[in-house]
Amino acid sequence: MENINYKVAAYITAYEDSEALNKTIAAIQKQLYTISEIFIVDNSKLQIISEKNYENITVEFHPENIGVDGGLNIAIKWAIEKGYDFLWLFDQDSQPVPDCLEILLTKYQQLSEKKHNIGIIAPQILDINTLEEFPGYVFVDYKFLPLPGYAQIQDYYNCDGVITSGSLVNLSAARLVELPPCNLFIDAVDYAYCMNFRNQGYEVIVAKNTIMAHRLGNYSQVKDRLSKIDNEILTFTCSPSRYYYACRNHTYLETRQANKRMLYFCLIHRCKCLIDMIIRVIRYEPDLVLLKIWACTFGTFDGFRGRLGKTW
Repeated sequence: MENINYKVAAYITAYEDSEALNKTIAAIQKQLYTISEIFIVDNSKLQIISEKNYENITVEFHPENIGVDGGLNIAIKWAIEKGYDFLWLFDQDSQPVPDCLEILLTKYQQLSEKKHNIGIIAPQILDINTLEEFPGYVFVDYKFLPLPGYAQIQDYYNCDGVITSGSLVNLSAARLVELPPCNLFIDAVDYAYCMNFRNQGYEVIVAKNTIMAHRLGNYSQVKDRLSKIDNEILTFTCSPSRYYYACRNHTYLETRQANKRMLYFCLIHRCKCLIDMIIRVIRYEPDLVLLKIWACTFGTFDGFRGRLGKTW
């Protein structure tokens, strides 16, 4: 990597899973391109990591759980104040390949030399459970959609939103971009932050020539209640709180991104999403079905009316 000399820190949001956290730390420390420091916000009720056991790791313990948005805000401010060029963002259940950072920085350099104004660059994300690619998203009229044709792209592509984990944030751009909103708690925080970059004219890039394995949810073998075939399938399951925040935050974000001409279509779309979510809860969720249906419904309603914060 000639002529590339960036100072890079990593950030991890940690919550109640020390085993996953340690695997992510190990993957970060194995990177071929040296990461100067790892910053961790531990949102667990009881601290699951101590910086005393590691070198070049800083931990902030928040047993009150400040969420993904709260942790990101602290980490980005921390990295800017310490003079880093990039901050590499992670959830605690991510496994980048050893040359991932090196390839991301190389691609950033190559594209920057071609006058691309990059705010965030991320690897191709593969779901640990299914090995399926999770794409970057684009906002079309009134909703976020996977970028059309993303699977056939070999090199890189522009999009409007990528997930937090794996995102390499250009801190010279982040200094000029509004921080992630502090009222979403979890879910859709990543897309909201990406849109802040897009609204300031920065590009969000997915580099297809490197990968990161990431657990996109909790998967279980479950029976389909609406199927006459008595077979189990592998699918993700969520807690009621996760359903609530997912429905609320995506409803809020899409209705606020849509222009007035498209708002009616956006409202219909979010109601359809609610119905689809309720059907999947009925079909696949093994427990707390009524509570999860209520969480989806209550979350969607709160998203429409803009009731945000840590409200579940």
